[in-house]
Amino acid sequence: MTIDELFQRATYFLFNKKNILFLLLFVNLSVFSQNESRDTIALILKEYVKTKQAHLPQKAFLIAEKTKIDSVIKQTYILFGMKSFFNKDLANLTLTEKKLRTFFIKTKDSFALGKQYYYKALFFKVLNSGDNLAKADSSLYYLSESKSISLQLKDSLEAGRRLLSISSLQHREKDFFGCESSIIEGLRLLEPLGEVFFTGLLYERLGNVMFRLERQEEARKNYLKFFELQKKIPNIKLKYEKVRLQLHLAKTYEAEGNYTKSIEYFNKCLLVANLKIEHTYRYEAALEGFSYGHFMLGNKKLALKGYLEVLKSRQSRGYKRGLIWSYAVLGQLHASNNETKRAIFFIKKSLQTAKELLTTTKKSENLLLLSKLVRGEKGRKYLEERTQLNDSLYKRERILKNKFTKVRYETEKKDKENIALKLENTRKQLALETERQHKIIGFLSAGASILFLGFGASIVTNRRKKLVFEAKMKQIEVREKERQRIAKSLHDEVAGDIRMLHLELTKRKQLEEAKKLAIIKGTVRNLSHQLSSESFEKVSFKNQIINLVSDFFEIDFKIKVQEIDAVNWKDVNNSIKRILFLVIRESIQNSKTHAVASEVILNFKQTKKALTLTVSDNGKGFNTASKKAGIGLKNMQERIEEVNGTFSIESTLDKGTRIYIEISTNGR
Repeated sequence: MTIDELFQRATYFLFNKKNILFLLLFVNLSVFSQNESRDTIALILKEYVKTKQAHLPQKAFLIAEKTKIDSVIKQTYILFGMKSFFNKDLANLTLTEKKLRTFFIKTKDSFALGKQYYYKALFFKVLNSGDNLAKADSSLYYLSESKSISLQLKDSLEAGRRLLSISSLQHREKDFFGCESSIIEGLRLLEPLGEVFFTGLLYERLGNVMFRLERQEEARKNYLKFFELQKKIPNIKLKYEKVRLQLHLAKTYEAEGNYTKSIEYFNKCLLVANLKIEHTYRYEAALEGFSYGHFMLGNKKLALKGYLEVLKSRQSRGYKRGLIWSYAVLGQLHASNNETKRAIFFIKKSLQTAKELLTTTKKSENLLLLSKLVRGEKGRKYLEERTQLNDSLYKRERILKNKFTKVRYETEKKDKENIALKLENTRKQLALETERQHKIIGFLSAGASILFLGFGASIVTNRRKKLVFEAKMKQIEVREKERQRIAKSLHDEVAGDIRMLHLELTKRKQLEEAKKLAIIKGTVRNLSHQLSSESFEKVSFKNQIINLVSDFFEIDFKIKVQEIDAVNWKDVNNSIKRILFLVIRESIQNSKTHAVASEVILNFKQTKKALTLTVSDNGKGFNTASKKAGIGLKNMQERIEEVNGTFSIESTLDKGTRIYIEISTNGR
């Protein structure tokens, strides 16, 4: 099949009315199906968040994949991947990561690859709930890869979010200087976007870093920037975000030893209505800080009351990480009161809980306190364990910092290599593109020459058709003038002579002969009227048609004229107008006399190239295949074809007759 044939078939398909209707129906059904699938997936996601049933993500994936719409499939993977992470559903988090990898291989969608690396990092983050150095290293690596892809895509928002995750990991592993560097890089990407949510979180984390580096004044400035951005988030419960700010500020004053100021801020938090119910963990943090401040100021009774309430709250909700702190501070308080047994009991509980969670939080402090409270060999062993722990922590931090530095170095090195490869690929692509363009230019030049020749031939052909059309119009005008001369001769000379003869016969009382001559006189007069041309210069075509309709008007014979004003009659050649007038007159006469119709409809239409006329009646039809067609129909067809028009007729015995005429107005 040639290119031209393919183009013709495609054009026919696109512009065929039935196919257009089918296409619209198909699109509507497709959109409905897509919306139905999206709604179903949304319901499954809601159910998964609520119940955490492991089979739901796979069910959603099957529905999305059946749509065969890449955007729906990708979005489904991404949504369920995040929910799998929040549900700590490692099996489905791994499945999502693999699905995204397959999707990338199929579509080459780099955004999907970046998400795949991100979910791989989240997988190792879940595994790294304890002190697993290898998992932290892997998590950082995949986060860095995901960030690099986002930067290559110039997606500053996604890159900024990855840097927020990287800084979180670095903060957890006490790589505070690396964390600060990642935060600054993230702020440089997000702040120009005017984005507030993730930008605010970066400022909050920067405050946390300054807090750990004992730069409390800087920490407070960053916390305040965080809160200013929180104010811009729509529909946020600002009173609870203010509690979040005040907790941060209170901890900075506590770290400086300004317990009066820290108690003031902790107390502001405790006075917020419904905090204990709506944000229990913040209420616990505020009460614990409030109690610790009073403990350091010597008000141990008030401190003990607060500590015990916090302990009870954390035990009731099973918050073990918080219990490490509750047991530890209670141990310190009892130790300060020389209540050794109670102190040892709570310190051991804190140490045991920390070991269960595989975390070093408070371990060193607890071991040091136990070494002081427990006498003899056991106390010495606690001190030895503490020394070994500190050594391992120091070694771990040093190794981890080196690892993180190495990961950053390797990532930057890979980025540079990728840039170099991109430049080389770009150079090769430019060379190939230049070669391809030269070929295209050659083809276009040849094509342009062919088109030019074709265009020239088309112009010549159209010009020739126009000249032939104009020549025909002149012939019709000449013939029209001859008809007018004959009509005038018949009317003025022949009809005049017959009239004089008729008068003479009447005077001589030859009435029978006079009657016959009157009939001949009427025939000659009608013939002269038929031959005479209607003047469309003095009376418009529309008015001529109105006069014609009036001549034929009878109560039981109606003529309707439709869309006559849709035609610009001033631009239509007078010869064409006369032909149309004669055809209309003949058609009305036939409908009234032969078809015995009660209604005739004249319908006009005009396009840029042609003028159409449809004459239809409700009379009795005739067999159009019969060879005994009347001379009137033959004359109509000949007149229309004479001006390069088309003439067709349809007729049935029960539905009447319909004549369709189309005449080109530009001769083509």
